[in-house]
Amino acid sequence: MPEPAPDDVADYLRRNPDFLRRHPELLTVLAPPGRDAGGVVDLQRVMVERERQNNSELREALQQLLDLGANNQTSMSRIHDAALGAVGLRRFGDLAAVISGDWPELLGCDGAVLAFETRAEALPAAPGLVALAAGRVDALIGKGAARLEGGLKRGPPDIFGGAANMVASLALLRLAAGKGGPPGLLALSSREPEHFEAGQGTELLVFLARTVSAQLPALIDPPEAL
Repeated sequence: MPEPAPDDVADYLRRNPDFLRRHPELLTVLAPPGRDAGGVVDLQRVMVERERQNNSELREALQQLLDLGANNQTSMSRIHDAALGAVGLRRFGDLAAVISGDWPELLGCDGAVLAFETRAEALPAAPGLVALAAGRVDALIGKGAARLEGGLKRGPPDIFGGAANMVASLALLRLAAGKGGPPGLLALSSREPEHFEAGQGTELLVFLARTVSAQLPALIDPPEAL
């Protein structure tokens, strides 16, 4: 059987770039040049460099996975501590004080506010409580349970007041004040534009909002008081 012409071999390899991957044993019998010369590719060096690149990409992917796991663990711990701090309180004002006073440090953000669609005079005189106009919660969140947004110039002034200009990212989480209670939300803010971003997972934050909602019926009696 006549040997194939070199041009035919080269053409076949161009049409089958994975040939050596499928037949790695041939690397032990091929005799690639030791250096680039006259446009001839050092095949051995190319294969080694490609393997190094693959290993580097694998190490980077594994490190990203480890970092993600560590970040998730930290987030879960923070949410757990914040939720425990909101349980067992006896007054509505105390809940608002814990959320606005303790939660920013626990959650690694800069501000935390409870807001309800009600009259300002219906709310107790406590920090971290805000009255909203009717329909405002749906206007801010939509029909879902949460809205996260980053890269902001400012936050909603009716929620964050004088601190609105310092809000570069926020998380708005729907609250349920119980049957007959007004719509509400938990608002978290940060000076960091990427602290909260659209597309981030919201499961832990929604759990935190549900923990707050579970306390409201006992603290607002009757719910219509708001």
